[in-house]
Amino acid sequence: MRKRFVSIWFRHLKTDWFSLRQSTRSKPLGEGGPHLKNLPFVLRTPVHGRMIITATNQVAEMKGISNGMVLADARAIVPDLEVLDDKPDIPERLLKRLAEWSIRFSPVVAVDLPDGLILDSTGCSHLWGGDSLYIEHIKQKLITRGYDVRVAMADTIGVAWGVARFAIESLVVPNDRHAEALMSLPPEGLRLEAVE
Repeated sequence: MRKRFVSIWFRHLKTDWFSLRQSTRSKPLGEGGPHLKNLPFVLRTPVHGRMIITATNQVAEMKGISNGMVLADARAIVPDLEVLDDKPDIPERLLKRLAEWSIRFSPVVAVDLPDGLILDSTGCSHLWGGDSLYIEHIKQKLITRGYDVRVAMADTIGVAWGVARFAIESLVVPNDRHAEALMSLPPEGLRLEAVE
């Protein structure tokens, strides 16, 4: 049986977690109130005496805010930006819990730090009616839980990873079409280490 792998990319893992956590509490808006998902929202951490943005939600990204930006510059762009302190240990703990939850889709699930999961989906997708329905089911279950995800499937972990993060079209790579899928990805999609 041909091996198949699924890569799940949590595009805004940390800000989604903060939004979900805060929506279950009744705090005032300025303290991370229940509408964080709909507001421009970022996490910050001090770096060399300056506050740097370490995570953004989709709303903040759409307004031009990005990771690595100085918080003061971001506030100049978006004055009503919601800001909370980052908690760097969240991704590993959260992904472990999500991996345990994902066993319903595959008996073999691995954490892919800092923002993903890898599933060995060999022989699993037929239970959901095929590859496309399988990854769509995974995606919808995670969206329902409050996470912004992209899910891709391929014969290798590397191709599934690259397609989940960078592909514009189909997120299911058919058997023996990996070279074509890789050619459409930017260099970052190859997971090569940066040369200094």
